[in-house]
Amino acid sequence: MMKPLTYQDYLDGTKQVLEESKKEKVPYSVEVLGKEFVVYPDVFSPKYFHDTEIFASHLPITSGQSFLEIGPGTGVISIVAVYKGAERVVAIDINPQAVANTQANIEAHHLEERVSVRFGNLYSALEEGEKFDTIFWNVPFGLVSESGLSDLEKSIYDSGYQSIERFVIEAKRHMNSPGRLLIGFSSTLGRLDLVQKFCIEAGMTLKLLHEEESEEVHPVKFELFEAR
Repeated sequence: MMKPLTYQDYLDGTKQVLEESKKEKVPYSVEVLGKEFVVYPDVFSPKYFHDTEIFASHLPITSGQSFLEIGPGTGVISIVAVYKGAERVVAIDINPQAVANTQANIEAHHLEERVSVRFGNLYSALEEGEKFDTIFWNVPFGLVSESGLSDLEKSIYDSGYQSIERFVIEAKRHMNSPGRLLIGFSSTLGRLDLVQKFCIEAGMTLKLLHEEESEEVHPVKFELFEAR
């Protein structure tokens, strides 16, 4: 009889996928929802992590909305948001390589007038008073204790959930009224109870919009949540 998988087993499985992705040393192309995107080395890759396509596919965007994405990586979701009707999109990433990667895909899809990408940590790159109808982050749901993570590791791990807490707690200052927060998550790989706690502290209610079974090394579940 197989031993039940532990949380560490799931984290180790994610790390195994991450290490495999690090073997890519030159840019390469992937197809997401029928569209081509370039992926740079050391950027969170839809080729290896399937949650990008899941969240992009089920992103609930209304025509004319303004949209902010934290941690765009390749920029897939920000670009898909425009194809789904978003009028203005801003993407912010802490990884300079991801900023360059997102810019390359913005230009490849000829969306320079609709999408802009900035370097920064969470909301730090926003201008005073800049607000959005929808804010999204495929959060780094792997809870770890160690600090000193690389830029790429920060796309899947969050030390003490410090970044996720700030993302939720500070969101209302950057949302229009009415506005909403969309959170890409995995209750298999992350601590949903902590996200719920952050939402309560921020005065927001968390609602499940979509869930889907997938697989990294082990079977995992991904969920898209909305907080208002």
